Amino acid sequence: MNSVRKPSGRWMWLVALSIMLTACAQATPDEQIPASLCGTPVGKRLSEPLLRPLGEVKEWTSAGREVGQSYWCVVSVGKHDALRFNFARHGGPADVTEAASPGDSVTGLQNPRPLRLADGAVAGDDGAIATTRCRDGSGADHFTLALKVTRGKFDADRRVAIERFMRAYMPATVRTLGCLKR
Repeated sequence: MNSVRKPSGRWMWLVALSIMLTACAQATPDEQIPASLCGTPVGKRLSEPLLRPLGEVKEWTSAGREVGQSYWCVVSVGKHDALRFNFARHGGPADVTEAASPGDSVTGLQNPRPLRLADGAVAGDDGAIATTRCRDGSGADHFTLALKVTRGKFDADRRVAIERFMRAYMPATVRTLGCLKR
């Protein structure tokens, strides 16, 4: 007669421990990528390349979007800044080409080139700037977003990641602003 041998309690404990450790190791990177950045929902696949290497993600912001016409948000990973956002509501369209010029210390970009997005956009090796119409109750009729990536290797892959991120982030941010109908 064949008998089935039951595994010992120690064996089962080791199997359970290895499964838990594997699950924790795999879950950690996803948990480090936030569901939103600076008040705008983001897809993890879009933000992950810009936040690598991963670590604890924190945000610092100036007065919020409800308070001022212009505000900023800095996203850090670990102990280092990773992304810097500048948001501005203003009258008239912004000249994104001028703002992207390397001589501008706040929004200047490396190797800026036009990006087909919104009413005007430019992307560089280290960030992007876009502007679009967005009328609000205070009299502003345009919104401009500037993104600077402040860590990581600036290469063709990073530029592609910046462009993909901006194509998703800019319209998502505009949707959160509650622009009035024209």
